[in-house]
Amino acid sequence: MQRRHLLRAGLAGLGLAGAALLLGGARSGGGRFDPDRLDALLAGDVCRTRPDEAIPASLPPRAPGELRYQGTHILTHGAFRDLAAAYRGPADAQVRVWGGGCDDGIATVRRGSADLGGLCCPVKGSRGEGLPWLLVAHDIKVVVAHPGNPVTDVSFEQLRALARGKLANWKALGGEDRAIALVAREHCPDYFEPIRRLLLDNRPDWTPRGLLVERDEQITDLVSRYQGGLGLVSWVFAKPLVEAGRLKTLRVDGVTPDAAAVRDGRYRLHGPLSVVYRRWEAETMRPFFDFLYGPRGAAITARALVPVGAEEADYRPARWV
Repeated sequence: MQRRHLLRAGLAGLGLAGAALLLGGARSGGGRFDPDRLDALLAGDVCRTRPDEAIPASLPPRAPGELRYQGTHILTHGAFRDLAAAYRGPADAQVRVWGGGCDDGIATVRRGSADLGGLCCPVKGSRGEGLPWLLVAHDIKVVVAHPGNPVTDVSFEQLRALARGKLANWKALGGEDRAIALVAREHCPDYFEPIRRLLLDNRPDWTPRGLLVERDEQITDLVSRYQGGLGLVSWVFAKPLVEAGRLKTLRVDGVTPDAAAVRDGRYRLHGPLSVVYRRWEAETMRPFFDFLYGPRGAAITARALVPVGAEEADYRPARWV
């Protein structure tokens, strides 16, 4: 019900015409917007994945060498579940992975129920500041549109204008005369969230014409359904729908969003993915991070994220001995 109310509020901000263009038929006779039709459209499985499981209050004793991770779902789904499945440390030690958000990762590390806490925002300026941490990947933020939309490119300045409510029609981007419904996720409001920092100077001043949703899957689902939508989302969640032909990514200033463009600085929409921890436990942590920064771990991370090497991460375990 909370999801439905949030989307109702967003559609109200679009105005009647914009909402009708987005929903492509959620009107009753006489052109009146029909909230019951909206409820029916939202009754489906908008979130295709269930909320990430939190670490249970009571856990079995740790197996020898076991590491426990909780934190940002981008890193959970983008790499750590697959890394955990492939990793076997000394004496077959394993990594157990739970999802959630940045604050979940920080809180569980501070109280000792997780060894590694994942963040999708910079550690500096977060509640994790002061904890030791390691950069493990970069997240590619992509601009997604419906595959039937003729627009293929948007400039960075147009994105800024759209986020601030100064651009509102696809015609300004070379598309049809149709309202743009920006779909974005408002999260980590107290942190230096990468997209908000780039487009809004880190202020929560998203356009009132847009839709603010709670989960990344809602962004991809809504934009894949409605031709008026434009989403800003992690490639981790856009990738399956793009590959299935249900979404497409837009180039930004002519640059295709990929790992090479992030590495050489041509693509600006990306963010750091890091893990915080309380103290370095060489016996359990070094084998896992050797694997993560090594060729097998990098190949797994590269499936949906931009891996980083030991040098970029300043991973020098000898300094902790």
